[in-house]
Amino acid sequence: MDRIKQGLLQLALVCAVASVMWGATLGKVVSIGGHASDIALDERRGVLYIANFTANRVEVMSLSDQSIRRSINVAAQPGALAISPDGRYLLIGHFGPWDPPRVSTNALTVIDLQTEQRQTFTVGFPVLGVAFGYDGVALVVTTNDISLFDPVSGAMRALDTIDGITVKAFADNLNTFPPQIVASSVTATRDGQRIFGVVDLEPNKEGTSGEGPTGETGTSSKFIRFSYNVANGQLVAVGTAASPKLGPRVVSVADDASYYMVGWALIGCDFRLRGDCDASGPLLSELPNTLGSLNVGSHVIDSVNNTIYAQAPESGDQFNAIPTLRIMDADNLTLRERIRLPENLAGRSILNNARDVVYAVSDSGVTVIPVGSLNRMPRVAASHEDVVFRGNFCDRSVATQEIQILNPGGGQVPFSLSSTMDGVQISPATGMTPATVQVRVDPNAFQNQNGTVVGEIRISAPAAVNIPFNIRVLANNREPDQRGSFFNVPGKLVDLVADPARERFYVLRQDRNVVYVFDSRTNAQIAALRTANVPTSLAITFDKHYLLVGHNDSQLAYVFDLETLAPDKPIRFPIGHYPRSIAAVGRTILAASRVAGPEHTIDRVDFGARTATTLPSLGIYKNSVHVQTVLEAAPNGSAILAAMPDGNVMLYDATADTFTVSRKDSTSLAGAYAASSYGTYFVGDTMFNSSLVPVRKLDAGSGSSSGFAFVDQTGFRTTARAGGNGTVQRMDVASGEMAMATRIVESPLLSASEMPFTRTLAPLGDRSAIIALTTSGFTVLPWTYDSAVAPPRLDRVVNLADGSAGLAPGSLISIYGRDLSPINAASREVPLPTALGESCLTVNGIPVPMLFVSPSQINAQMPYRVDGNATMVLRTPGGVSDNVNLAIQPAAPGVFRSNEPGPLEGTPTVIRARNGLMVTPSNPVHEEDQLVIYLTGMGRTLPAVESGVPAPSDPLAMAAIPPEVTLGSVSLPIYYAGLSPGQVGVYQINALVPFKGVPKGLEIPLTISQGGSSTTMLVRVVD
Repeated sequence: MDRIKQGLLQLALVCAVASVMWGATLGKVVSIGGHASDIALDERRGVLYIANFTANRVEVMSLSDQSIRRSINVAAQPGALAISPDGRYLLIGHFGPWDPPRVSTNALTVIDLQTEQRQTFTVGFPVLGVAFGYDGVALVVTTNDISLFDPVSGAMRALDTIDGITVKAFADNLNTFPPQIVASSVTATRDGQRIFGVVDLEPNKEGTSGEGPTGETGTSSKFIRFSYNVANGQLVAVGTAASPKLGPRVVSVADDASYYMVGWALIGCDFRLRGDCDASGPLLSELPNTLGSLNVGSHVIDSVNNTIYAQAPESGDQFNAIPTLRIMDADNLTLRERIRLPENLAGRSILNNARDVVYAVSDSGVTVIPVGSLNRMPRVAASHEDVVFRGNFCDRSVATQEIQILNPGGGQVPFSLSSTMDGVQISPATGMTPATVQVRVDPNAFQNQNGTVVGEIRISAPAAVNIPFNIRVLANNREPDQRGSFFNVPGKLVDLVADPARERFYVLRQDRNVVYVFDSRTNAQIAALRTANVPTSLAITFDKHYLLVGHNDSQLAYVFDLETLAPDKPIRFPIGHYPRSIAAVGRTILAASRVAGPEHTIDRVDFGARTATTLPSLGIYKNSVHVQTVLEAAPNGSAILAAMPDGNVMLYDATADTFTVSRKDSTSLAGAYAASSYGTYFVGDTMFNSSLVPVRKLDAGSGSSSGFAFVDQTGFRTTARAGGNGTVQRMDVASGEMAMATRIVESPLLSASEMPFTRTLAPLGDRSAIIALTTSGFTVLPWTYDSAVAPPRLDRVVNLADGSAGLAPGSLISIYGRDLSPINAASREVPLPTALGESCLTVNGIPVPMLFVSPSQINAQMPYRVDGNATMVLRTPGGVSDNVNLAIQPAAPGVFRSNEPGPLEGTPTVIRARNGLMVTPSNPVHEEDQLVIYLTGMGRTLPAVESGVPAPSDPLAMAAIPPEVTLGSVSLPIYYAGLSPGQVGVYQINALVPFKGVPKGLEIPLTISQGGSSTTMLVRVVD
């Protein structure tokens, strides 16, 4: 019978996908004919208890079929529920502050679930919440106090009083819901060791201050959050204010009590230190831009899987919005997925012990959400966040890329795609998952736009339970005079710093709460550092040992050790302080903080203690700054510049240890900001002297201010126009002389209303290049981007695998010469780009896909469409190379050599399948060995593959000209010869060594012959 019930439950959950006006949804709604105020899960008995606040009963829902089997009539207004840890008692708290002549109905009801006996105890004040500890004693929160209640004896003992609660007596206004009336939530950890709660002191009051996602004028309230340690009886309470209100009115707790979520706020211990937390812990992260409604939304923590399931409507979503369940990382609220719900959640959520079903209070009563069955539900997702098309001055052909539209859990789901950009074609635009979709971009549609054009491919899938993320489309059409090589980094990028002591730079991605670490020698990403929610700024300590990250929605500044790239203990700011911008000089670290209150402040960091305190004043000036204040340290540690969008600028003098200058010479400031080591400062388009007196206004004709950086007495400035390509200029700071503006390959990022200041330019410490945040991600500019450039010279073209002269269609090649590229750049994109590092290579006019460029070498793939006599030409900013004449053979096999330093360097990549190791004298070929030989230059394939595109795995791309492999004089059977799946230009031959007849020795020739060409290696062969 239990198995039958389990099967029915699974069937019910899998089928719990409703279809309403906005499409498929996840979850089943159970209506109770009233307003639910709380729930309690009793898995021992297979039921869920639902407090029907307005009908004065407790509904009993079966977990097997989600039906209401019976109802328990109780005293008026059952507002809170809890089950004792032994499963015997159901405790009900009643909220009944009636005005005379009606009698108050504040009470506690205890139901013995074994005997079904019940007892009601009158309580002097309305009950707000109840929760059991592991000892079987319940914590009871009323509008007057927090007490302990023994359900066996009925004894109650007060722990502490609550002052200041204001509760409106019934009858209440129309359209008022239980969370707005009770305005409290209490939750225990699974093991009953800790109990956390929140009590709203002013649930009906309007206000203008408090900690929260905005800190701006709006509905707010004062509240108390508390924790109770059952083992030692310690009660810790913290009172503060919230704006907007701390909704949804729910408390969720991690299993180990190391963090908890109350409303929109995630609170816990110090960063990643799992331990004994209480209510006084810092605000780790918060949901941005939330509506703050007490009766709309819910959340629950699955700490085992680092997951939070939450609905928290954003501002503006109060009406006609799709109820959406966010699946987020529990440590920093990074959004993973958005799931449609059948209706709004409206209170407590409970995750079952198997962690695969969420039961949530909702508008109709309860919604059952089978989160563990999500992979079996219809969903739609794309394989790429971004699709980048790189047109260039030697390639105006239509470009094609492939993306996969899939159901992450497998199976078929219908979808449709549409583009917001002209010149973009999608085929097929509709279909069923899984599907391979081709996106074609005609660069001629953007020929009058010399920057990067941005659009979206929108994904519509009404039959899917999730809301798919759209795909960003970037199309660039560069001209020969545009400098730089751009690298795609998806997402919202908000800050950039170069490491002065290491060959690295750091890019802050706000929408994914991460710092990307790049190697400045290769421009390749080498690490990703997780931050708290909505990071805003980066800073490096003056000793160059640590990276600091400020946040808009966390009261911590994160710290990373730059030697190990490991997270270190964070900096904790005062309650209600959010460190948006940080600067470090000498022993002083300052932060411009958004403060939950009427005034925002500059805080000083004690780095040893990892705490911050508010400066009592800013020198002779009041410590009250604009919420969007930014700070920038002079490289030599002499000063910190503070710039504000209202036109105020200030200067902190490190020697005097105080703010010495405050001026306002304009009504507004925005754009770039920078500080030099020579008493010169820059904000927007204005240069300031050491007293922050404006001394020069730069011409804004080239566009809006984006980036500025000082290097000694030289300045670099970038500007941009919306939809344009942007410019970079070099400046002599002492004289103010500006060099002619040079066009950049794409536009630098511009400021936005939520971030009026931009730091988008970072010269590398070794003066090899300048990094700029631009439309697609970042652009690398050579340090001498504006100097005269020599035309490129091609000396020789060889097979990349073995350096031989044989070239074939589709083979990987190396080109050697001089002035081949202004920078080093390696591409990780597929298909491979035909323009890289400001260089563009053609053979017979056909663009050549490139893997790597440097001043002396280019690695590329010979186009499949080229054969016979061919002419190669390279175009760079320095000009056009002389022609190089080539003879392209039908096939020219060359086996790759190992580049691993040591004794294996230069060894042919012939692999023994038996052990997966290269054939060497110590790992010789044996009879009956299967050999896998990796090579390039085997020519065209069947089916044909496009140049620069990875080889398919189904069907395999077979070599059109069959090769022959001999070992000594013995021919080896070949089981496969063609492109290696997933690789560009890499082929493989799978061959078998016969049982008998193969010659033995230290240097037996292994020869590959194909299409009149051959290559030979010497290998050791034994019995």
